[in-house]
Amino acid sequence: MTGQLRADAKRNRDQILAAARELMVNQGAGVPMEEIARHAGVGVGTLYRRFPDRVALLRALSVHTIENMTELARTALRTEPDAWTGLSRFVRECVALRLGALRSIVDPELHTALRQSDELRSARTELLRIVEQMIEAAQRDGSMRTDVGVVDVAMLVSLHLKRPFDVPGTTPVDMDARLTQLMLDGLRPCAATPLPGSPTTLADVNWDADR
Repeated sequence: MTGQLRADAKRNRDQILAAARELMVNQGAGVPMEEIARHAGVGVGTLYRRFPDRVALLRALSVHTIENMTELARTALRTEPDAWTGLSRFVRECVALRLGALRSIVDPELHTALRQSDELRSARTELLRIVEQMIEAAQRDGSMRTDVGVVDVAMLVSLHLKRPFDVPGTTPVDMDARLTQLMLDGLRPCAATPLPGSPTTLADVNWDADR
């Protein structure tokens, strides 16, 4: 019975997070909690027992999303024949699944509160560590330009996920594919225009500045 209760609790949590992500990405971070519960197929009381307020829900959702991205990165690194192919696959999957889009709809004050979570910082660091590993390997074998770092790639993906407006005569999927390919081509070494400054690496980032 205890095992069943734990399974039910996990299923409820996963349903709530999936519903919250879908509704918030499409409608904004202010979507009513009651609507999230209804979309998840659970009672409002169940939602509030798991997540006592909106910040707690967004924090858990952010960690959950980053963990999903980390698994995609690990799989790409492990299964693709080379680092560039792995990195390209990871970027395309993140764009296709709209992973990371949550950040673009969270207001700055709430985003600052979320960034202060140790759990979120740890999850984010692990993700960037794996992506940086792919970047460095691709740079060593000459398949990626050497004047970019993991933060450059993360910012490019983040900007792309915002998708500011629809373009008449195109589908979102087609436009995503075009922009993603343009972004990836910009990371290749052939005919690359030198960038100003130097790349920001994971070691350069001071997470404590978020506090």
